[in-house]
Amino acid sequence: MDEFKLISDSFGTGEHGAYLLDLGERLNVIVECFHFAVPLMNADSETIHKQLARSGMEERSKRNEGYFADLKRDVLANPGRFKNAVDPSKLGRADRFYLTYEIDNATSSLIAVDEFVSEYTHAFTDPPYGIRSANDAESQAICSDSLARLFGDLTHFSIRKWSTSWSNYFDAGNEWWGAFLWTLVSDDGRGWWVGASTTD
Repeated sequence: MDEFKLISDSFGTGEHGAYLLDLGERLNVIVECFHFAVPLMNADSETIHKQLARSGMEERSKRNEGYFADLKRDVLANPGRFKNAVDPSKLGRADRFYLTYEIDNATSSLIAVDEFVSEYTHAFTDPPYGIRSANDAESQAICSDSLARLFGDLTHFSIRKWSTSWSNYFDAGNEWWGAFLWTLVSDDGRGWWVGASTTD
């Protein structure tokens, strides 16, 4: 299957990168997004969604590895900077925070636009410590703006909701708050990986 080209993400890359990064850093939004160009191909819809789920998890894993590589360099260069001692030899692939996933163990189901909007709105506006906004009305308005800005008309997408037991990405959310992953594929070749998983 053709590779899906990354267009933007919640870590500052590409077209929506600055906007998505701002949502996380300024407002404490924990929903993470990866936007891909999805080749229009003859594969069935479920196969395309599965490749999108895999591509998003690969990109999320790269961001995680980058974070730990930077942290390890910082610990080695500046060991006194940290309140508690950090053993740099433990900051590697064996660390429990490194992302692992088994896409072949994942299951998904098609969901309606209304169900996606409802669940996305919960994940966006109601993380364990809330988002930084004046009130609930402002939170809802920011969320609605993100839906329109990122996806446009959601009726042009097929949307699948994924199980949350096939990657340790979901472990924190599965403790109590919730873990989510959706893939959205439009009829014009836009693909979104949208995930959220956190705890207090």
